[in-house]
Amino acid sequence: MMKFLGAVLLALSVGACQPSQGFQSEQTKAYGTNFPVAKDGMAAVYIVRDVAPADAPAIGITRSRTPVGSLPGSSWMRLDLPPDPYDLRAYGTQESTELIITVAAGETRFLLAQPKGNNDAELLWLSWEDGRRLVRQGQQVGTYTSY
Repeated sequence: MMKFLGAVLLALSVGACQPSQGFQSEQTKAYGTNFPVAKDGMAAVYIVRDVAPADAPAIGITRSRTPVGSLPGSSWMRLDLPPDPYDLRAYGTQESTELIITVAAGETRFLLAQPKGNNDAELLWLSWEDGRRLVRQGQQVGTYTSY
């Protein structure tokens, strides 16, 4: 019994010495998939990409021509935005497609980034059900907060 308690105590002390970044990383991952309400005065916009071939190029995303990230297959990002209209773009290898959205405080929206033709990409509206499903299946690649 004492050996067992000693082993448990040793395991707990080793765990306590580990950097907390792994735990924070898990918290960050869980934050996105729990779909919390948007931050006060902000809207949450999830941009997701479904499964893609391994050699498919990532789709670049910009907000008002400012890069916010890129999405490989089975991934997602969250944009926390104040209420306003926004010019979002999805970039393929040579062309881009624009989607202008207006968001309100407290709102959560889902957009799908997908290839369009050989050289372009596009953003399409997603339902809550499909958006949440794709977020749960994918991997988070970033969170962007605008003030």
